[in-house]
Amino acid sequence: MESRSRQIIINECQSESIVLDLNDDLDNLDIHVGKKANLSLNLYNFGEAKNTKITVKIDDDGEIMLIMADFSRGRSKVEALFDLAGKNARGVWKLSTLASQNDDKKFDIHFQHLAINTYGLMDNYGVARNTSRLIFSGANDIVRGAKKSKTKQNAKIIVFDKGAIAKADPRLNINENEVEASHAAVVGKLSDDHLFYLMSRGLSLNEAKQLITYGYLMPIAKFFNENIQHQIATIIEERV
Repeated sequence: MESRSRQIIINECQSESIVLDLNDDLDNLDIHVGKKANLSLNLYNFGEAKNTKITVKIDDDGEIMLIMADFSRGRSKVEALFDLAGKNARGVWKLSTLASQNDDKKFDIHFQHLAINTYGLMDNYGVARNTSRLIFSGANDIVRGAKKSKTKQNAKIIVFDKGAIAKADPRLNINENEVEASHAAVVGKLSDDHLFYLMSRGLSLNEAKQLITYGYLMPIAKFFNENIQHQIATIIEERV
């Protein structure tokens, strides 16, 4: 099947908000945010999992917030590369994903700080169920000369079942002294104490699991309209 690409260009001083369904035969996204431009890009997939490659270039004083709600089913690899190419460029990536049954998902996210006073934030949140496999791979590079840059990544995965496999692999490659860089990765099984507490409040086991999943994954819904919010809630209810 032939891949389908889309190019998004936000010209200097322009501001755009775009929502895309990744299941609409969209495999590659090439994004350029111009000087002093701003892009809010919200992506979602509720259908078949698929490989997706995203490349982003941000010029001086440009900014992008890229949100991804992945509730697809199947096997996929998502790659996203953010080039913070101009001074004061800012990039934010936020992901929520649910892996269940035999899903096999990998997310490879990479921020490159190439100019002074750039900012990058990466938040990856996931739930792994049944016999699924979920991997978060994050890299933040600050090159020599990119002084006063700040970069941070967070990765959190809850593993619901013994047969599920989850891994978070955060990496920092820092070649400049005058910067701020940090990462945090937490991968752990569902807390029995947490479940017991919720069940002691009158919830069934399944309701308790759903509530925990809502708490982890539903915050991404606030970036979407009510229809998409409802679809996310329904998927969690059906698959947890």
